[in-house]
Amino acid sequence: MVRLLRANFARLWKTKSFWICFILAVGLGIGNFISSYLFKPICIEQMGSMLMSNCSNVTLFAAIFAALYLGTDYSNGTIRNKMIIGHTRAEIYFANLVTVAVGGVLIFAAACAAMLVLGLCLGGKLGMPAGEFALDIAVCLCAVIAICAIFTVLGMLFSSKSTIITLTLVLTFVLVISAAMIASLLAEPEYTTEYMITADGGVEMSEELKPNPLYVSGIKRDILTAVNDVLPSGQLMQMEIGIVQNAGIMPLYSLGVLAVSTAVGAVVFRRKELK
Repeated sequence: MVRLLRANFARLWKTKSFWICFILAVGLGIGNFISSYLFKPICIEQMGSMLMSNCSNVTLFAAIFAALYLGTDYSNGTIRNKMIIGHTRAEIYFANLVTVAVGGVLIFAAACAAMLVLGLCLGGKLGMPAGEFALDIAVCLCAVIAICAIFTVLGMLFSSKSTIITLTLVLTFVLVISAAMIASLLAEPEYTTEYMITADGGVEMSEELKPNPLYVSGIKRDILTAVNDVLPSGQLMQMEIGIVQNAGIMPLYSLGVLAVSTAVGAVVFRRKELK
C-alpha cells in the first residue's frame, strides 16, 4: 500500500491535468475575488465568507482531474501492471482514492490560500470568529473528500477513459445544479409582500402578508433539508451562498458518504473483470 501511494503521488506531481486544474482553480478564485472587490470593496471585511464563494468551481476542477487521472490508469494498462506485480485490488482502489482526494483537497486549499493572501495584502479581515471559520473549512474539506470518493467509484468501475470523463462531468453538473435548486427552494420565504405601482409611477408596498406558493413546508421540507445536508454538493452550495444551518454535523454526513461510496466501489471493483 505504501509503495502504491508513493508511486501514485510521484505520478500526481508529474500529471499535467492536475497542475492545469490547480492553476485554473487558483486563477478563477483570484478573478472572482478581484471582481467582487472592484464591485464592492467593503467585501474584504468578510474574507471568511468570500473564501467559500469558490466551492462550485473547485468541484468542477476536482471532477476533471479525477476523471483524467483515473481514466489514464485503464488506458495505459497501469491497473493491470499493478496487479501483475502483486498488489491487491483493495490496495489499488484505496491508493487511488487517497490520491484523488489529496488532489481535490490541494486544488481547494490552493484556491482559498490565494484569495486569502490577496485579501490580507489589501487589508482584509476574516470577519468571523476563528472557530466558526475553522468549522467552515472543515466542512468544505470533508465535502471535497466525499465528492472525490464518488468520482473514484466512477473512475474505477469503468474501463473507458472517455466514458469516465463523460459520466464524471455529467454527475458533477447534476450534483451542482440539484444542490442549487434545493437551496433555492429552501430559501423561499413562507410569506410574501405585494408591491403595487401607483398612479404617479411610484412603488407602494402592501402591509398584508400573503402565503408564498413556492414555499416548501412539512415533510417535503424536512426531506429536502436532509438531502441538502447529506450531499457533498449541497454542503458546498450552502457554504457558497452563506446559508448554513447544520454545519456541526455536516462533516459526519461527509464521512458517511465517503464510507458508503468507498465500500460499494471497492466491492464492485473487486469483482470487475479487467481486460
